[in-house]
Amino acid sequence: MAPPVAVLLDTDIGTDVDDAIALALLLAAPEVDLRAVTTVSGDTELRARIARKLLNLGGRPDVPVAAGIREPVLRQRSFLWLGHEGRGIVEAQDAPLSSATHGVDLFIDRVLREHPHVVAIGPLSNVAVSIMKEPQVIAALPRLTIMGGALGRAPAVPTVEYNLGSDAEAAVVVFNAGLSLTLVPLDVTWRVFFTTAELRRLRTSGSHFVQTLCDAIDIWAPIQRGFFEMRPGFDRDIVAFLHDPLTVAVQIDPSLVTMQRIALRAAIVDGAFCLREEAGAPEMDVAVDVDAPRFVDFVIDRLLRLP
Repeated sequence: MAPPVAVLLDTDIGTDVDDAIALALLLAAPEVDLRAVTTVSGDTELRARIARKLLNLGGRPDVPVAAGIREPVLRQRSFLWLGHEGRGIVEAQDAPLSSATHGVDLFIDRVLREHPHVVAIGPLSNVAVSIMKEPQVIAALPRLTIMGGALGRAPAVPTVEYNLGSDAEAAVVVFNAGLSLTLVPLDVTWRVFFTTAELRRLRTSGSHFVQTLCDAIDIWAPIQRGFFEMRPGFDRDIVAFLHDPLTVAVQIDPSLVTMQRIALRAAIVDGAFCLREEAGAPEMDVAVDVDAPRFVDFVIDRLLRLP
């Protein structure tokens, strides 16, 4: 059996519940060894406290957590903050985050010393600033797997994606840095989700950690419906899209997705981030298809194994 793959998770955990599900999936996967968590976007201290609480519940208090970049790198955009962040997870009596290390410094330190695969499931501000602060990160980072972008291959998928679009300048820096990239775009993540049926299955768990996740899903589901219920074809039975868990799952079982090597040019056009298929552009591995039913069962099965 191959040794576990070292992973650093960079996340905007706390808004969409899928970040918390992704973190739980990492903890339920013996195939990976989570080495650190860095948070990005808005109140990164609160996001770090959310990650810290979930790691403690999941039996991994040893994993360092650090709060990172709060604003887009050029301050020309704004990050999403809805006000429910932390509800159902962080309580008033919980201790504040004890780490004084900045997320960028933790990112640089772990990449240079331990060479983990980095999974970025939020805006790319921490990654971009780390590269600019310490260019040695580029050679030391074996692979960066990103949840983000939309290739426009599927007509039902939104053409604007939040993670890369919310700090487009940071995304352009990262995509043009010469890193080994894997991209898990909205084109495939839009096809994977939990419905109320999957939530009921999760509720059968005796794990306090899993029940906390379920509570967070209950809080998120009506917020999500408010965003998407007017979109044609949206199923109100969907309680959580699984964008970030699919990105994590690529590290655990790559057979869940179909990968294609694609040359993509990252650019900002009319103020919006976009990825264009272009000969001569940097090539990367891109998830272009997913076995959605098998993936959803995979996530449920792994989460139900959590103590």
